[in-house]
Parts: sequence; structure tokens; C-alpha cells
Amino acid sequence: MTAWFERLCDMATTRFAWLAGDLDTFESRARGAVSDEFVEALAFTGMDVEPYQVMLCSYAGAFLAALAALLLDIGVFAMYGFSLDAMGGLTLVLLVAVTLGLPLAALHLLSEYPKSRARRMKVHSLGDIPEVLSYIVMYLKLVPTMEDGLRFAARESSTSLGRDLRKLMWDLEIRVHASVDDAVTTFADRWGAWSDHLKRALHLVRSAVRERSEDARVMTLNRSLDLVMEGTRRSMTSFAQRLHQPTLVIYSIGVMIPLALIAMMPAASLVGLHLSLVHIFLLYDILLPMALFVYIRRVLLSRPATFNPASIPDDHPDVADVDRRMWLTVAAVAGLAIALPAILFSFTPAMQGWLKEVFPATLFLLWGVAAFVGLYCLGAYRPYKKVRDDIRMMEQEFADSLYVVGKRITEGRPAEDAFQHAARTLEGSEMGSIFARTAFNLTGMRTSLHDAFFDAEHGSLRNVHSDRIRAVMRLFVEGVQKSHAAAGNAIVNIAEHLKELQDVEGGIRRSLGTLTSTLRSTATVFAPLIAGVTLGITRLISIVLEGMNLGGMSDGGALGGLPGLSAGIGSDVVHPNFFVLVVGIYVIELVFLLIRFANGIDEGDDRVEYMYRLGVALPVAVAFFSLVTVMAMALFGALAPG
Repeated sequence: MTAWFERLCDMATTRFAWLAGDLDTFESRARGAVSDEFVEALAFTGMDVEPYQVMLCSYAGAFLAALAALLLDIGVFAMYGFSLDAMGGLTLVLLVAVTLGLPLAALHLLSEYPKSRARRMKVHSLGDIPEVLSYIVMYLKLVPTMEDGLRFAARESSTSLGRDLRKLMWDLEIRVHASVDDAVTTFADRWGAWSDHLKRALHLVRSAVRERSEDARVMTLNRSLDLVMEGTRRSMTSFAQRLHQPTLVIYSIGVMIPLALIAMMPAASLVGLHLSLVHIFLLYDILLPMALFVYIRRVLLSRPATFNPASIPDDHPDVADVDRRMWLTVAAVAGLAIALPAILFSFTPAMQGWLKEVFPATLFLLWGVAAFVGLYCLGAYRPYKKVRDDIRMMEQEFADSLYVVGKRITEGRPAEDAFQHAARTLEGSEMGSIFARTAFNLTGMRTSLHDAFFDAEHGSLRNVHSDRIRAVMRLFVEGVQKSHAAAGNAIVNIAEHLKELQDVEGGIRRSLGTLTSTLRSTATVFAPLIAGVTLGITRLISIVLEGMNLGGMSDGGALGGLPGLSAGIGSDVVHPNFFVLVVGIYVIELVFLLIRFANGIDEGDDRVEYMYRLGVALPVAVAFFSLVTVMAMALFGALAPG
């Protein structure tokens, strides 16, 4: 995302410099206008942009959004024959809201992006706290040297907090800090504003190194780790409790009330409210989703970090062959092919008359969108999801397997014997296969213990992209070189730490599981169900109102025929095809938003998980919406008085 924003800023500087007038004057004015927080955010994110470029990018985004809104305004005016009287006050109000809302939203999102990105990166860094601190604690239990423990954690962690720790070690090397104690104090104070439990844990770790008694040192180190675990658990529990009100707001204002009101739209003319398809489109497909997006984004920004998922490099053997551009092309072609019949059926009167009694032809457009999103997301991201699930499964097995290895080492057995025993004990599991490969490297290939795990060509962990597993085995290799007994005891203690990490992570997932599963079910099943049934009720009400012939109602709020495309969209006469399309677009937008909300609660800002979940949920939601809509319209149409 950072590279994408940098390209936008460069493009704005190149092509939209005229918006700023004199660029040198604008640059100096922008430098004095931005806050210290903004400058700090740019430095923290590492973005290679200047403040004036960000401001110019936000101006360009607002300009393009205003241009898009203007084109929409012209299109709506054309539908009403460029007549303000025909348009009515409600249409003008909605157009003004869209025309002002789109540029302001673009201006705010782009100008505040560096600060929101910095906040998101810091939140992600906080999610690395339990793992990074566990590396420090595990190392210090084996070698009570603070500087070496920090260096080990910085080297083994590829997380955001690990990168900041590497920067700290570099500052220590070039004498920015007088001592390791000063470095730890600086680091703790810097992150204390975001995580008080990390600050206190680091001070405990620093004091543990000074303990003369090994038992006292181990007790203090355990206390620091417990403090971090409890802080993480408590912050996430508090967040889960605060989520009930936002979830209720999203569910009621985003799903229940808008979809329920659709059924009343044909009867709106009875109270003098004339609603056209333009009103429904502007309200349901632009304004309401935009408001929900802003609200969901605000709620997710307050999410505390927990445990970040494993990062899968693009050169991993299982994902190296994934060609996202190819999948994008295939998905686009398939989507267009599926959506093409909608044009034929919707705008060809003969085909329209034959088909409209069976199902709305605009469903083809919705199927095309669902096919495009589903094919691309599953094709491009399912391999990453599979690798990550395998890593998660290995990490679940890893803690138990360490007990087996650690106990064997403490008995004085050589490493190859310990891994052979663990391979037999864990036969059939991923960790059993890894330990069997390790034992073969030691006995058959006569490698060193380090190369048995980490050799680039033959190492048993060469394709295991789990920082947790690799860090623990590096610690084991280093410990065995010092003392078999100490390494064995350390491995057993590490296994206990990992089980505690897994228990905390599992507890957090369970506390959020009910909420996120409800949101996903709402997006996939309940919202399409409500929308489909509501469309059936809408047809029933409109047929009844047509039969009553209340003062020209046949020309008003009923879902009647289409006397002309312009009239059908810009007047109260709403063709069923286009009405279903507008509601279907809203259902698709709800899937995007609710899956993002659920995934943000459960996984944080994780693109792989979100795209995979979206690829699964959207085709199911559209298929369910289509089935329920066709059945409901047929059923309620048959119930209408003849």
C-alpha cells in the first residue's frame, strides 16, 4: 500500500501540479502547514514523499472525485430532461450530498493516509509484542546477556517491531545510546504511549538480567512474559465488549432498516413521496455504503493488535507459480461473458417480454461481478491461504513436539537420536516429517546441526516460513553448542511458553468468534435472504396498488413496465430489472463491507485472509440472493389478486 501511495503522489506531482500554482511556493507553504505528527508519520512509515506531494495528491483526488460527481450530476439531469421541476427536491438533495461527499471523502482519506498508515503500522507492531518478547525471554533463560537477547530477537523477527528493534541495535552500535540500559529505556518509553504492558515488561526483563540467582532471574522473566500476555488478552477482551454497539449499528442501519424500507417504496406515493430509481441508486449504492465504510474504518482503527499472521514470500514454492495478472484477465473475461446476456435481455423488447416472467435479466450482471471477484480472489489468494493454514497447523504441533525433543536431550542423547525418536513419535504430522528430514541430514548427509535445519538446499526448514519455529530451532542450535542439559531444559521451557502463546491466541479468537461468524453469516446469507424476500413483497404491493388505481398510481409508485429508459429510471415507474439490479449492487457492497469488518476484527489488516473470504462469500451471497429473489417474486406474484 505504501508503494501504491507513493506512485499516486508522484503522478499528482507530475500531472496535477497546476492545482498548486507555483510549485516552489506551494512546497514551502505546505512544509509550514503540516503538523509535527504528520512529519513523524511520514518518517515512521518510511514513505519517500514530501508533505507538499501528499497535499497535492489529496487535491488531485478531490478534483477527480468532483469530476466523477459532476458527470453523475449531468447523467441524472439528462434522465429528467434537464428540468429542475421534473427532478424534484429530493433528487437535488441527494445529488448535492453525493457531489459534496465524494470530493470531501477523497480529500480526507488521501491527506490523512500517512497518519492512518502510521497508526496501522504501530498497531500491527503491537501485535508482535508477545512473540518478540518471548524470543528475548527464551534467549535470556539460556544466556543472561541483555544485548545478545535483543540482538537475537531483532535477527529472528521479521515483524514491524522486530525491524524497530534492529534499528535500536544499530543505534547502539554507532553509540547513539551510551549503554544497552539506555537503549532499552528509550525503546520502552517510545512504545509506552501505545502499550503500557510492553514498557513494564521491558523494565522487568532489564532487571531480570541483574538477578544473581538463576531462579529469581527465571521468575522475573516469566513475570514479564505473563504481563504481556495478560495485557494483550485484556485489551482484546475490552475491544470485544465495545464491539456490540457498533455491530448493532451496522446490522440495523446497514442491513435491516434499508432492506426493510425497500418493500415500502411502492406505497410511498400514498403519502406524497415520489421515489424513482435514481433516488434509490444514490441513497443505497453511493451514500449509505460510503457512510458505512467510514464508520467501519473508524471502528477498526481502534482495534488493539494481537497476533499477526505469518508473512508468505512470493518465492515460496507453493505460491511462486501464482500469476495474479493472469487470474485478473481470466476473471475479467469470465465475468464479462456471464454479464453479457443482461444487455441482450434487458434492452431487447422481444427477449424482455419472454424472460421477465421467469427472472430479472439484470441478475446476469450480478453473476458477472460475483464470478469476476470469486475467480480472481480464489485463484490468486487461495494458495497463500493454504500455506498459511499449514504453517498455523505446524505451529500448533510444534509446542508438543518440543517436549519430545527436549526430554530426549536432557537425558544426554545426541541430537540425531532425539530427532529420530521425535519423528517416530510424531509420525504422520508435519513436524514429524521435518524432524525425520533433520535426522536424515545429520546421519545420512553428515551435516552440522545448523545446516540440518537451515541449509538453503537441503535444510529441513528451508520452506517453513514460520518465524516462531525457525527462531526456536536457532535458539536450540545455539544452546546445544553450550550445554546439552541446559539446551534440553530450555527447550522444555520454550514449549511451555509456546503453549501459553497458543492458549492466549485461541482464547482471543474464541472471544471474537461468535461476533465475526455472525457478521459473515449476515453478509453471505441473511442480507441476501432479506433483500430477496423484500423484493418479492415489493412486487406484491406494487401489483395491489396498480389494481387499486388510486389517482394514477399505475403511473406512479408501482413496479410497472418501462415506457422508456429515461422515463423508467427518472420517474416513479421502476422496471423490475433495474430495481433488482440496484438492490443487488447494494447486497454486493454489503458483502464487501461486512466481510472487511469481520476480517478486520478477527485478523486485523490481513489482505490474504480478506481476499480469500471475499472470494468465498460473494458468489454464495449473489447466488443465494438470486435464488431467493426469483422464488419470492414468483410466489408473491402468484398471491397477488388477479
